[in-house]
Amino acid sequence: MRARQFQEGGLTLATSDSAATGKRVATRAAILNATSELIAEKGLDGFTISEIARHGRVNRALIYHYFHDRENLIVETIGHVLDQYERVELSGDGKWIEGNVRMYIEHPELARVIYHMLLEGDRLPVLWKRLQSGIDSLKALRDERGASVDPEFSTIILAMPQLTWAFARHEFARLLGISVEEADERFIATLHTAAVTAFTTMSEQSHETAAPSGTSTP
Repeated sequence: MRARQFQEGGLTLATSDSAATGKRVATRAAILNATSELIAEKGLDGFTISEIARHGRVNRALIYHYFHDRENLIVETIGHVLDQYERVELSGDGKWIEGNVRMYIEHPELARVIYHMLLEGDRLPVLWKRLQSGIDSLKALRDERGASVDPEFSTIILAMPQLTWAFARHEFARLLGISVEEADERFIATLHTAAVTAFTTMSEQSHETAAPSGTSTP
């Protein structure tokens, strides 16, 4: 195994290629995890690069080395968190709803950053990649069933309430006079019903389209 010089935190060490790669991966993960935790705790503008360095126990210079600037670090952090969850594959049983909603509940910083960047007009490729997975699933169902459905906007309409719920759940629970846990359960159940109803309608449309002229579907 070939050894080489590896610089980390201002120190130059002799290390193997695999060890150096492992060190880089661990350092990047520490920075991204620290950033995610601080966004959740303090909001998008409430933390500094120095705080990330202390929280992640890394050299401040390494943050700029790996991520160049604050904006890129935030975008990379969102991608890092999303990558910990499987991409959405929409299905008629609606089972994917709860997993998606829980993801945003567990990481409310995702929704905050996504909305902030949308309001600022910034591009967010990691969000589009996740939406694209849902869009592809709906396109496949549309082609399979021959139903009239807009895959792109159907996916967007299902995604937006999930994002909003992540940071609005406490206030809605307060207004309704119920616990946040009950509010979560009712929100998930209602969104699940809406998704299943939409898929059922899609299926019925495909049956009507497939029925011969002059006949009715059972």
